[in-house]
Amino acid sequence: MQYVLAPYALSADFKQRLEQAVGATPTYLDYGELRRLSPAALVGRLARLDASRLLLPTEDETSRGLLPLLKSMAAIAHARTIATVDGNLAVEPVSRWTAGRAIVDVLAASAAATRDLAFCRRELEDLMVRERIPARRSAGISAADESVLYLDASLWFGMKSGGSVVHVAGVANALRARGHRVTLSSAVGRTLVRDDIASTRLALPRVFAVPFEKSYYSFHRSVIRQLESHYGRTKPGFIYQRMSGANYSGVTLSRRWGVPLVLEYNGSAVWIGKNWGNGFRYPEVAVHAEDVCLRHAHLVVTVSEVLADELVERGVPRDRIVCYPNCVDAQAFDPEKFAAGDARALRAALGIAADAPVATFIGTFGPWHGVEVFAQAIRTLVDRDREWLEASGARFVLVGDGPNMTQVRSELGAAPYVRFVTMTGLVPPADAARYLAMSDVVVSPHVQNRDGSRFFGSPTKLFEYMAMEKAIVASDLEQIGVILKDRVDARRLPSAAPSAGERSLAVLCEPGNAGQLADALRFLVDRPEWRAVLGANARTEVVARYTWDHHVAAILDGLNAVSSGPQS
Repeated sequence: MQYVLAPYALSADFKQRLEQAVGATPTYLDYGELRRLSPAALVGRLARLDASRLLLPTEDETSRGLLPLLKSMAAIAHARTIATVDGNLAVEPVSRWTAGRAIVDVLAASAAATRDLAFCRRELEDLMVRERIPARRSAGISAADESVLYLDASLWFGMKSGGSVVHVAGVANALRARGHRVTLSSAVGRTLVRDDIASTRLALPRVFAVPFEKSYYSFHRSVIRQLESHYGRTKPGFIYQRMSGANYSGVTLSRRWGVPLVLEYNGSAVWIGKNWGNGFRYPEVAVHAEDVCLRHAHLVVTVSEVLADELVERGVPRDRIVCYPNCVDAQAFDPEKFAAGDARALRAALGIAADAPVATFIGTFGPWHGVEVFAQAIRTLVDRDREWLEASGARFVLVGDGPNMTQVRSELGAAPYVRFVTMTGLVPPADAARYLAMSDVVVSPHVQNRDGSRFFGSPTKLFEYMAMEKAIVASDLEQIGVILKDRVDARRLPSAAPSAGERSLAVLCEPGNAGQLADALRFLVDRPEWRAVLGANARTEVVARYTWDHHVAAILDGLNAVSSGPQS
């Protein structure tokens, strides 16, 4: 039996090539799931493994820093042979001695990270009582003369996909389009970013600590050293930081350089970790890092009114908050760019008939996406309307991977459901528009937060759906319902064709209601005239109000206001 100890979700292309190379479908072990076990349970799970070969894949260069952790786990595992596999499928055997040496390296890194955690704890306590510096910018400077440091200090491994990738590229590209000289500083490279944007690749720790969370603080300190070395005596006009867990490097650099800090806030990483991830072992330190960022940022940018209200509750004055939804690059997501032949070719590659009505979901299968509700709606249609499904030829495509994929596969992976469904796995972000172009209906089945708190998201996929002129079925949930306020209600689907002045943008369902979602899907599959009107209206709306240039214009207006107002 061959096993793959994967540190993250592997892309569909890499998995396919890996399985072809090894000549079998291995059993995949999820590093994220293993991290949740207690040390004793983890050792027991690995020791009970009966593997002929244990493979340790690193699909991209960024992820090589995880190899010592993977090797140390492999040293415990019961496996006859161990080998690493890189993105080019180069296989390198790992001896037991090498794997054992990795344990020593991890222990040393863990000791250093413990010191970094203690340092940051003390520094955060000091910053919590210090005043924010004035937001000074050079008077009368033009956009072309003002440089921007776009700082994304996220620790992120594997294929770069999802809304965060789109947001980083959208803001950076729109700043550059307005004339600013932008430098993107990130550990994860550049995806969808313009060629005329400079970049600095943040070096990751050579070895990550155990527990992994301590590495955040080592990386935080390293980011500051790397950027101070890069900039030397020069400094940017302002810093734009995408806030990430346990990192306040933007605050430190803003204070040392005397430049404004614009902070992008997409929700509390501590809340997200507790409710959607592995949680934080030192939540009080991570919360202090968030509070310090919010205290010292001159402007806080967020994407929903729910998050704006949360920021006020956390002590950020309204006049330091800019709230604007996520947006879209309406040129990249332009249906006119995709010929009918492109759609037919992609459908053929997926085994879908050229004339089949196709309903598509695209996303990272997170707890908030509601992809499991889409899966349940598909089951409902197969169970309830099998004859109609056969006659219509309708097919369902799920693009992506993530935490809820296991549940989706259990819902749809067997007969009779599997024959109506195509699951592509992770695809490169640049391919997202191609999958939307070949679709007739697109689905945004987002769900309420499980802890009862308000849904705070602003799904980038929604705006991409709109830009691609597709008929949307979505949840009537917080901002989604506001953006799509002109809607068809899934509880009262019309029997007549749309009127000449029809203004609806989508069909909206009650969040989590698979039956309503199934009804809406059947309605749109059967009514191409409604699909055409909804798609055209959605494209018009998104171009008029929700491009990244709109988003960045609001940010720059806010920065101008705080820079020219009272310096407090």
